[in-house]
Amino acid sequence: MNKMTPIPQNYKNSVDWILGAYKDADVTFPNGFQKDAIQNAIGASRTKKFENWRCDISVVRNLNGEFVVIEDSGTFGLTGENRPTEEVDKMMAEGTPLPPKERLSRFTSMFNSGGNTTGGGLFGAGKSVYSVASDTYTYYFDSLREDGKYVANVNEGGRVYSVAYEGNDAKNFILNHTGLDEKHTMGTRIIIVNPKQELIASITSGTIEKFIQESWWRIIQRLPEGSCISVNNNPISVSDDLFKKASRYYEIPKIESLNVLHKVKHFGFYIYEESKNEWHGVSYYRKGMKIGEIELRDIPKELADKFWGYIEVEEAWEDELATIEDRVHFGVSKGSKRTKIYQDLKNYCDEKVQWLLRKWNYIKDKNKEDAKLNNELREIATELQNLFDKLKIEDLGKGPKKASFDVRLQDVIYPVANTERVTTGDQIKFSARIKNSFPIEKLFEYELYIKSMTTGELLTRINKGKILVNADSVEKVDFVHTINKENSERYAENRIILSVKVVSSKRKINKELPYFYDIDRPVSLREIVALDLHECVFPREKSRRINTDEVLKNICYRIENKRNCALNYKLKVSIHNASDKSCPKICDVGACTGILKPFDDIITPYIDDIVFSKNVFEQYLDSGVLELRAKLIANEDDKEFEKGDKITDFKYKIFFNCDEKNGKNDAFNVRSVEAPEKYQRSWCTTGINREIWLNVGHAAYLRFKDEPIFQREYLKEQMLKQYVLLYMKEGKFDMFDIQGKDFIDLDPQEAVDQVIEKIENIYAEVWK
Repeated sequence: MNKMTPIPQNYKNSVDWILGAYKDADVTFPNGFQKDAIQNAIGASRTKKFENWRCDISVVRNLNGEFVVIEDSGTFGLTGENRPTEEVDKMMAEGTPLPPKERLSRFTSMFNSGGNTTGGGLFGAGKSVYSVASDTYTYYFDSLREDGKYVANVNEGGRVYSVAYEGNDAKNFILNHTGLDEKHTMGTRIIIVNPKQELIASITSGTIEKFIQESWWRIIQRLPEGSCISVNNNPISVSDDLFKKASRYYEIPKIESLNVLHKVKHFGFYIYEESKNEWHGVSYYRKGMKIGEIELRDIPKELADKFWGYIEVEEAWEDELATIEDRVHFGVSKGSKRTKIYQDLKNYCDEKVQWLLRKWNYIKDKNKEDAKLNNELREIATELQNLFDKLKIEDLGKGPKKASFDVRLQDVIYPVANTERVTTGDQIKFSARIKNSFPIEKLFEYELYIKSMTTGELLTRINKGKILVNADSVEKVDFVHTINKENSERYAENRIILSVKVVSSKRKINKELPYFYDIDRPVSLREIVALDLHECVFPREKSRRINTDEVLKNICYRIENKRNCALNYKLKVSIHNASDKSCPKICDVGACTGILKPFDDIITPYIDDIVFSKNVFEQYLDSGVLELRAKLIANEDDKEFEKGDKITDFKYKIFFNCDEKNGKNDAFNVRSVEAPEKYQRSWCTTGINREIWLNVGHAAYLRFKDEPIFQREYLKEQMLKQYVLLYMKEGKFDMFDIQGKDFIDLDPQEAVDQVIEKIENIYAEVWK
């Protein structure tokens, strides 16, 4: 007597996860069901060309009840021996594998028919999806095999008959329990008992057809005559309107290679301006099956939901993509989007779509627009620099200039090494080193504040004092800051602000030390190492010209370590031919090494004087622009850099056997940046390479995006404002003096008024 036997596996757990997986993938059960059910039939196809192959999903109602039936034809059927489940149990216990052709045993015992050679389902819901589709976890199955044998069985909540019914017994078994005749075409039929009403409704209403079209249109288009996917025996087709209604479309003409391993077979992109299309986004298809949508960058808002596309790659890449798919073939598994397998796919689609959108004028060609903007900025800069020349405004200083006094932080000690996290009662210890470069002794005033980085406000002053420093001498002041709730903001970043100035002077030097009160430093808050040219003496004052056989002297650099760990560095200095686009190196001129303490800065020793000898330099150029380059390299591993890593560099132009630009055309470099998140419309940075930055992502600039004349005037006004502020930042206050009073002696309100007045006064000259 044939008896029912539990399937030799944890059946319940193998079924329960499927609904959750569909939910996680944000798909409905009917959509998930059709994909897995059709995939099972595709995987069982006898040929890769799908000759005489069919898969039908139907609702059947008769005296025995209501069923959902999935029937395939042109497949192998459930081939292999009709083994008792006890024998299968023994084989599994002994580790004896079931060959792929043993489809009946594998289907009955392990819910995997095996031999999947034509489909994409290497893993996933498999045959378990039929149990999930039943409210009672029950389905019957029968199969007419390629050897002519007819078999049938049932899965009833995880129990099957030990041996499948065969021949007439199988026919009667199916008829008595389902009211259906035997299967007459070669293949397999699944008869789901008590199917979920959600699935019934989707089949009867036709919504499942839309899911099938989107998931399988690549297969549907390729099916030969006589083969089809159908619902209630009505073949599913894909309308030509899918392509004809597109206002713009593109298909790659041939296979394209990203690299040796990754090649794209098909890529299509369609835009629908006048009509609606039900499919959206760009999706990737594996073995003809839609897997998931690819997140594209920088799509114009006006094209949202108006484009659709797809990509198919070659088989080797498909096999790699299969390894990172989620369990129900609706995307990639968590964390897998960072893999090269997926990133190559995404980058290809991003680049191709951006190219098409530029070609079709949906977005501007950024390279061309950037070049146009940069040319315009240079023209405005020249115009303003010539205006300053005409107004006889003194040039900004050229070349590095020693400060009249200098402040450094030294001997910084946090409570715990290599972290700026502190708590109540902790102490931060440090010293301020004040160097007086004046020819006479000076009295310096210092103040110590705590600043909240949440609000930007100064919370409290914790120290104040004065110290006398002799001419060309150095003094140190030691500080200890004890953290408590009264002087610091808890659960936030705070900063110690040390402000030093000469008594009776307005110029201040500020130094900052961060600490994080009962929180960790955010990962995104990157620490900084700064490098700039501190001193460099040319043969001529206020000129960067140097002639053959002349000497560049006193070259040294300032390195600032704004990190809570020591920096073991190497500094390499070289000269390059900047008149050549590739800027090749002419010679190395010096190097030095050192260790810089946390939050400390140093002035490097002078490198050897550079003699611009004829036999070295004139074999590269008779006259033109050279570049003095300094490169800072990590000399050993630390928490941020590995030994040999480039940390930063500094480039400085030298004019060999030629003069600098005429007038003030070398006063500053102008840069544009697209930073809509910044509130500043423009800003400037001082130093050797002065720069004026214009924020072309700011709403104020974008307001004029369709009015180029107003845009230009806006840029000119912002650039002029920053040009004036450069003078103030570099201590050239003569242009702001009024009525015999030095600018530095003005009270704050007078000083602000005078700066604004100067900006307006010069801007008025622009319009004359």
